[in-house]
Amino acid sequence: MDYSATISTTASPERAAQAITNDLEQWWSTRIERRTNGFTTRFNNSHATFHFEPGASPLSFEWKCTDAHMIIEDVEDAAEWVGTRLLWQITPTETGCKIQLTHEGLGPTLPCFDVCQRGWQHFFETSLRDHLNANTGAPNTT
Repeated sequence: MDYSATISTTASPERAAQAITNDLEQWWSTRIERRTNGFTTRFNNSHATFHFEPGASPLSFEWKCTDAHMIIEDVEDAAEWVGTRLLWQITPTETGCKIQLTHEGLGPTLPCFDVCQRGWQHFFETSLRDHLNANTGAPNTT
């Protein structure tokens, strides 16, 4: 089972799409290096590079991890994220929207799962939600 979670926000679907694609520095990491077809995010001495793939609709996004060096205690393979994909789906609601994130390939069989799941709980389930609802995300700054 891959990591998957859904958050609700009062933000419009269009605002959510903007936050996911353009506001990474405000909810995920202040160290983002953008390219035309993707980006690299850095945390301390770790990094992950994502390539944008076509989504099924204007409110869905697919990002494939093409390079990673994740330094995690007791995890030997620093490249575990390579080949995984972030699947974003925004669904309009009466009061805003819901956003589902599935990290395809990040499951309990990977040694980094517990640490990475806690990371997504912070950055997606809390920081992105807070950024959308009150403009107070908590991105990584190191």
